[in-house]
Amino acid sequence: MSDEQPPGRWDQLNKCPECGRDMERVPLVGEQVGLYYRCPTHGRYRYSWDQDRLEKAPEAGAST
Repeated sequence: MSDEQPPGRWDQLNKCPECGRDMERVPLVGEQVGLYYRCPTHGRYRYSWDQDRLEKAPEAGAST
């Protein structure tokens, strides 16, 4: 296939984009859709399918 990713591509989602620390996958709650991860230092991130990268996400339950 033409859209194959290099080996280890999904492993990058487990690393914080700011500090490189391992992040934990956050379980989905309620109506959340997507892949959420948490860095102990930098907080919550969401994988953006449109941008193909991790984006900073508001904490669950935080009003915007």
